[in-house]
Formats: sequence, C-alpha cells, structure tokens
Amino acid sequence: MPTTDRPAPRIRPSLAAVAAACVTVLLGGGCAGQTATPTSAKAEAEAAAPGTSLEEIASAIGCTAEVSVEADELRQGGCETGQGAYRMATFAAQKGLRAWLDEARAYGGVYLVGDRWVVTTRSADALNALRERLGGAVETGTAHEGPSSGHTSPSGHTGPSAPAAPSGSTPASGDAAPSAPAGSSEHSGHSTPPEGS
Repeated sequence: MPTTDRPAPRIRPSLAAVAAACVTVLLGGGCAGQTATPTSAKAEAEAAAPGTSLEEIASAIGCTAEVSVEADELRQGGCETGQGAYRMATFAAQKGLRAWLDEARAYGGVYLVGDRWVVTTRSADALNALRERLGGAVETGTAHEGPSSGHTSPSGHTGPSAPAAPSGSTPASGDAAPSAPAGSSEHSGHSTPPEGS
C-alpha cells in the first residue's frame, strides 16, 4: 500500500460565511422569547425611572416642582399652592419607596402612594382629589407623640404638658409632625427627674 506524505487539507471558512453566521446568530437571538436588556447607562436609567415624574405630579397638583434632591435612587421636591405645601418623591425602586415610607410614617401624616412615587401634604382631602388625577392609594402614618409631661429638653426647659394623642390618631390641627423640638428622654441618656425634685 502506498503512503502519502501529504497532510489532510484544512477547511477554511470564508470571511463572508463567518460574517453571515454571526449576523444570523445575532438576529435569531431576538426570537428566543426573552426581552432584551438595556445596555447603555441612559437606557438603564430610563428603565429604572418611575412612570410618574416629579414634574408630572406637580402639574397634576397645579404647581411647579422645586427639586431639592437629585440622586440615583430618588428625586425629591416640593411646591406650594393655595391649598398648602406639598412634598413629593420618586424612586428608582419600589424597595426604596417602601423604606422611605416606613421612616416617614413614624412622624404621622397622610401619603398618596403610587408606583415608585409618593406625595404628602397636611390635607387628606387634597390627597384624595389628587388621587383622582394620578391614581395611587392614600396611606396614613402613625401619630408622632411629643415629649410627655415632666420631661426636660437639653436646655432645661420643661416640655409641653398636654396629653399625648392616642397612637394612630391625627392631631386636630392636621399637623403631620410636631411643631416644637422633641425633649430629651430616658432613651437619649437623660432620665426624667422624679416629681417634686
């Protein structure tokens, strides 16, 4: 049997064939049933942006938003109308909205909560009217109780002696937060002096 010293021929694909295969793979990938994910920073920011902007919320209120916080995770601002002052915030994620709302509720108040946005003002009626334009749900925070009788502030002045509102109630004046600074308490390292001392 004769032997050949020649190596086996290599099959080299042409450049056109390789390019055609790449294009087919790229175009065919869109048919896989999965949605494409944005790749640019701008596209990612737009995908994370809430459906309702501060400007849209302010327009529904009838004012112009003054933005006070411009961050990746939230935008916050406010405006004022004849009905009072409004505070509003939009969030990049629902988790951020919930964390913000959990902290804010400790101070009482009423909140109109939508998909990654929140609006607050002193009047529940104003928020209910706004809800008709924007959607969302009205949520109420817990009342923030001021210092109790006998507690002293860091300056030594006695705090207000009015009885604290029951938990979950709204102050009669409609205030969402106390107007006076909170006095010290046992929790801040100071103890309340016994009555008559």
